[in-house]
Amino acid sequence: MHWVPIVAWAAAAVVALVVLGFCAYEITWKAKRLQRDLRMLQAVAGQAAELRGRVAETQERIAAAGLR
Repeated sequence: MHWVPIVAWAAAAVVALVVLGFCAYEITWKAKRLQRDLRMLQAVAGQAAELRGRVAETQERIAAAGLR
């Protein structure tokens, strides 16, 4: 019966390795997803900045034309 603690520790070590492997996979997957989302948000921010510039130009043209 001296083998029972050894088997229990071995099983615990296997479970710990599986859990750590899954955690590493999840962190890697989420990091890649967040990087993709960041690139998409940066593209949208660039489009918004361009749109703000176009709106400002339009407002200036309207003010210059005296249509306000």
